[in-house]
Formats: sequence, C-alpha cells, structure tokens
Amino acid sequence: MEGLSSKEAAGRLAQYGKNVITRGKKRSVILLFLRQFADVMTLILLGCTGVSIFMGDEIEAVVMVGIVLANGILGFIQEFRTEKTIEALATMSAPKAHVLRDGQVQEIPAERVVPGDYVCVKAGDILPADGTLRKATDFRADESMLTGESEPVSKNQGPVYGGTQVVGGNAVVEITATGMQTEMGKISALLSNVSEEETPLQKRLSKLGKYIVFACLAVCLIVTVSGILKGEPVLDMLLSGISLAVAAVPEGLTAIVTISLALGVQRLCRQGALVRKLSAVETLGGTTVICSDKTGTLTQNKMTLRKVVLPGEILPGREAGDAGKMVLIATACNNESDATERALVQIGTYLNQPAPHFTRLYEFPFDSSRKCMSVVVKTGQGETLLLLKGGADIVAKKCVEYPQYAQRMTAGYNRMAGEALRVIGCGWRRLTAQEVHTIATAKEGALRPEAFERELHFAGFCGLADPPRPEAKEAIEQCRTAGIRTVMITGDHKRTASAIATELGIPGKGRHVLTGDEIEGMDDDQLACAVSQVSVFARVKPIHKLRIVQAFKRLGHVVAMTGDGVNDAPAVKEADIGICMGSTGSDVTREAAAMVLVDDRFVTISEAVRQGRAIFDNIRKFIRYMLACNLGEVITMFIGVLAGLPLPLFPIQILWVNLVTDGLPGIALGLDPPDEDVMKRPPIRPEAGIFTKKLVFQIVFRGILTGLCTLGAFISILHISGVEAGRTAAFLTLVLIQLVHAFECRSYDKSLLEMDPRENSLLVISAGLSLLMMGAVIYVPWLQSIFRTVPLALSHLPIILGFTLLGPLAGAVSLTFSKERKQKRG
Repeated sequence: MEGLSSKEAAGRLAQYGKNVITRGKKRSVILLFLRQFADVMTLILLGCTGVSIFMGDEIEAVVMVGIVLANGILGFIQEFRTEKTIEALATMSAPKAHVLRDGQVQEIPAERVVPGDYVCVKAGDILPADGTLRKATDFRADESMLTGESEPVSKNQGPVYGGTQVVGGNAVVEITATGMQTEMGKISALLSNVSEEETPLQKRLSKLGKYIVFACLAVCLIVTVSGILKGEPVLDMLLSGISLAVAAVPEGLTAIVTISLALGVQRLCRQGALVRKLSAVETLGGTTVICSDKTGTLTQNKMTLRKVVLPGEILPGREAGDAGKMVLIATACNNESDATERALVQIGTYLNQPAPHFTRLYEFPFDSSRKCMSVVVKTGQGETLLLLKGGADIVAKKCVEYPQYAQRMTAGYNRMAGEALRVIGCGWRRLTAQEVHTIATAKEGALRPEAFERELHFAGFCGLADPPRPEAKEAIEQCRTAGIRTVMITGDHKRTASAIATELGIPGKGRHVLTGDEIEGMDDDQLACAVSQVSVFARVKPIHKLRIVQAFKRLGHVVAMTGDGVNDAPAVKEADIGICMGSTGSDVTREAAAMVLVDDRFVTISEAVRQGRAIFDNIRKFIRYMLACNLGEVITMFIGVLAGLPLPLFPIQILWVNLVTDGLPGIALGLDPPDEDVMKRPPIRPEAGIFTKKLVFQIVFRGILTGLCTLGAFISILHISGVEAGRTAAFLTLVLIQLVHAFECRSYDKSLLEMDPRENSLLVISAGLSLLMMGAVIYVPWLQSIFRTVPLALSHLPIILGFTLLGPLAGAVSLTFSKERKQKRG
C-alpha cells in the first residue's frame, strides 16, 4: 500500500471538502444581537419611542432607547457567552489521523482526511471517517454511538464508521466517505427535519404582548377622541394618549424576564448544567416527563462484580470446587477493553482464589451475532483448554448439561437478571490433540469459532451491576412529588431494566415495561396510548427513542430527553428540552441539545426543574407587580383626563416610574428565593397561561386601588398648593404605593406583616435606592427641570402617606376574607 500522493489528496480535498460534521447554521454576531429586539414587548416600546420623537419629547425617547439597548445587550452577552462555552466544550471526534501518504505514515488533522486515504488505527483511536477494513489484527470497535449496541464489535473485514472508538487491536482502513456523507453526518442532517417550537414562556409572553398592543390602541383612541370631542386641544390630547400608552406598556418586562433567566442559567452552571438557551430553564420548570438514559445518568457507569453462581448451586451432583475454572475463564478470556471485562478480573478476590497461570494461544474475538468470545490457553498444569464467556442464555445452550438441566439453568440466570444484574455465562472444554495442532498452525482469524465453541462444560454465571447513583433515587422521588414522571430508557434486557428501575423507585413491573420489539409492532396511536402507563423502555433503538418522545408530546406533555450518542440526537432535538451528557456526549447531540449536563447526574436535572419553577414563579410575581402598577397608572390618567382634570402625570414621570422605580424592585423579585413548596406542586400545564383567576383579581384589585389613591393625593394637594405640587404629590404617592406593593408580591397567600423582608435583602436595598432616587428627582434642581417636579412641603407628607397605606390595609383585609371563605369551603 502506497496510499494517495500529496497531489491526489489535495485534489480530493478540493472535490469532497473538509472532513467535518456541519453544525447547525451559525448565526452571525450581528444577527444574534438584532434577534434580541424581535419580541413584541420591545417593538411596542420602540413604537412609543418613535411617537415621542415625532411629538418632540427627545428626553423620553432617549430614555426609551436606553432601556431597549440595555435589555438587548444583556440578552446578547448571555447567549454569546453560552455559545462560546459550548464551542469550547465540543471537540472533534478525531482531531488527528495517521494516514498513508506518499508511501509513508503521516499525522494530519482529521479534517483533511479524504476518500481513498488509508488510515492506520489502533486501540484508543477514534476513526476519523467511514471506511472499509483492508487489514485487521484483533480489531474491535465500540460502535454504540451509532448502533446503541453496548458490546464492542470484532471485525476482520467490512465497514467501519467515523466517530467510533477502537477498543482493541489495530487496522488499516480505506476511507470511503467523509464529512456529511458519513453515517454520523447523515444523522446530523436528520436534525434539520425537526422543527424548533416556541417554549411555553415565549408563547405566553407573546400572547401577553399582543393583548397589551390592543389595550394600548384602544385606550389611546378612547382618550384622544373623547378629549377632542369635548373641545380639548388636539396636541394636548395626543400627549395624553402617549402618556397612557407609556403607562400601559410594562417597559421592564423583557428586561426582568431576561435577567431572571440569565441568573438562573448562572446558578445552574455552578451546579453542573450548561444551558444553551435562556428559555430552556423555564421549559424545564414546566416539564411533566423526563426520559432519562440509564447508564451514567441514573447509574454510576462503573460496572462491578456483584454475584458469582457456581455449577454446584444449580446442577445436582456438581461440587463447588469449580471456582478455579471460573477464575481462569474470567481472567484469561478477557482483554480488559471495556467496563464489563474490567469488572470480571475482580473474580479472584471475590472467590478468594489465587491468580491462575496460563499462556494464551488463540482468540476468537467477541462478535455481536455470537454474543460471546473464547480463547485457547495452556494452563500451568499443561492442559490445553478452550475458555468461553458471553451472554448467559447463549453460553448455557452450548453446554453439555443444558439438555438435561435447561430449566434449572434458565431459572438461574433469569433470577440474577431480576436482581438488576448483567449475567455473563462461562464454559470450558479440553481440546483434542488434533484441535491443538490445528490451532497451532492456523493464522489469526482463519478458524471458524463454531467448530470449537461446542460441547462445553458449564462453569457458572457472573452477575455484574452498574450501581445506581446514590442521589438518583431521592431525585426521582422529588420529581414524583412534583408531579413529574421519570421514564428510564435503556438497551438492557427487559428483566434487568425492570429490576434496576425498581431499585431506583421507578415502576418497572408488568405493564410498566415496554420493549423495542413491542414498540415496532405499534402504530403511533397505539404507542401514545401505551406510554401513558409505561415507565421503563428496554432494548430500544434510536428510532424508538424518537417515537417515544413524539408519543409523550402527542399526549400534551412537556418532555425532557437525555442522550449522548449520535443516535440519540434526533430524539434530543425533538424533545421540548433536550439534554446532552457533557462527558460522553457527541458533537452532534450537543448541537441538538438545549442543555448540557457537565456532570451527567440525574440530580442536576431535578435541580434544573426546581430552578425553572422558581424562575417562573418570580416572573409571575414580577408580572403581578408591574401590571398592577401599570394598571394603576392607566386608571390615574384615564379617569383624570375623562374628568377634565389637569394631566395628573407627565409621560417622562410615568417612564421614570416604569423603568427605574419599578425596575430595581422588579429585578429583586426576579431573585426571590424558591418557595419551600416549589417541588410539591404539580407542573405548570403547557396550555395554561401566565394568569390565574387569583392573579387577575389581585392585579385588577390593586391596580384600581393604586389609581384611586394616586388621584386622591393629586386632587387633595391640587386644592391646597396648585397643579404642580399636586402632580408631584401624585408622582411620589404612586412610587410609594408601588414600592410597598413589591413586598406584597412575594407571596399570594401571606400579608405584608406575615413575611420577613430579610428573606430578600436585595428587595430591601432596591426599595431604598428607589426612594433615594425619587428624593433626588423631587429636590435636586436640575432634575426638577427634567421631570417637571417641585419640592413638596412637610405638610404634604401625611396626606401622601395616608393614601399610600390604604393599599396594604385593603390588601390584608381582602386576603383575610379570601382565607376565611376558603376555610368554610374546605
């Protein structure tokens, strides 16, 4: 083999392109930044900015543009930093490759491998592209990333696939496909067929934004037209209309939502979860089903020897002295190439047997079709033996004892499988002189294993287990309390899967278990009906995972799906929240996922659900706070204008309240610690809106009260000290009412006196800063000219404080009445 010449390789590189898996279409930095301004709430505010510029209110326009830019920059920085972190986490499947070029082996970047190259690989290497074996010695590859098959595959010829790891031997591979033409590339291309949907929060905020648009237009139109019909100047009525529009639009909503999500992302990152999209945290908060891989997520991915059953425990008349044979088989018929084989070498210690002496003469490597491997060894006693290990049912049927004791042997390995063990069967036999001669003179790979793997003596069963993570069971129980179903998906045998599920606290008996073969016999409607009761899916294939996710979604569930291999990517992409394993996940699956688990632990998913719910609660608290305040402003302006009063508040004053006085407490509400019962409530239904009947009542009740109290202060001071003092008094009263209401919004069921303000120290600090800034606006001369305020006298303060305290008093009375009525119903 000479390999390609450098000139031929360059030509083929130009023809076929680089050997890379194309990631999803990458957004430019500019487009990523501009995307931050595409939501309805921001567009509303930009519309108000345009009208303000048209009316000549440059100061208001500048303030509005400032808040829009600040919100956009915050969202951009978070998404940009997250994308960069993901790119750093992802690595190429095979960064370097050893190829035969110009008659010599050269090390080149894997991306420069081309069809026709001869690539040399050995144990520990990752194949850079798809190809065909041209020369192989004891070659074994782990193809589980593509096929889902947990055991390494032995090959002497035939195809091999890019992204798979060589776990044994060495080979020369002729490359046949690179980049997107490989099997990994084709699966990556499938992701483009799975469309991305808006998350529940995005849908809710979009719906809320549309309502506000219509409310703005209606209120502005009513006030402007009614004023003009009453003979008021057209310019004044347009100014009043703009004031109402500014009052109606919750300018800080998108900023607070973004900040709440961003801070949640940072908390999760510290706990081992890297979130690629801000909205993914909220989606987890509404999750109703978590489809989790078993290995490494629910279990430790550390295979250990749990049990050894010798022939004497199953077959009558056999002695327990076969322990030496079991140790010999487990030690000699072993390449220590995977977790299973590394666990088997513990058998000497387990059985308290000395290490055997042997010389290995020949190997029949493991093959997925045979489900076993065997070796020929010469023992320290001079015997030449064939030693075999493999799937318990396969090995048992090769033994001479099976015809007579089939029922006993089958019951033995089924009983072990029922204990959540992977059962390995072991057998042996002495070779004849002719067979020994044949082995001695044969070339590696020239003999058929079937000719030797027969008429074995049963040596026993080994039971191996991948222990559950200690914290996984508690996390699953916590999810169950929170109304979330945990579904285990595995390639294990049905009995093993069932036992592991039961150990983890997942229902895993009878109708709760479904196999891949059973899934294939169902249409989509039947599968959707079946998954409503199933908690364990065993022996599944990649296409089954995708169908399982789709079935749950058809039933209206918000589905989280974990995965690591390339074969998991379509299902991860289809899920409402796709989760990729950070340590074992493929590049393709990372690209499909919305969240990457750096530590691969299920408990991190549970914590993400908790944070998601807390974030949604805090967003709802903020919406209650902001909309009640904005409704109060609208009522103040609406009634004032219709009653023929002077304008109670100027647009710049309302904007100050909405962006600064509301903004700081709003951010603090977004950081409110999770409620104690946050994981004891059912998930938020996907079809449910942000608003509940109780929330709507609280917003409307407090909004009306705020408007009436603000107008009360305005009219009272107006008659005492004139319109400018009255307007400043209304301005201050509105701010004080809203700051007090921020503390009330921390709970739906507790009054102000029942809550400890120290639980959210940031809210106390933000309220203090808002008061200081409000004092500056009223008493600092150059700010007075901007915000059109005048200094208030001490005699005005009792009136202002009186109207301010009416709000919490009325709220406490309403809450007490509501509790009493609820107790009577109960």
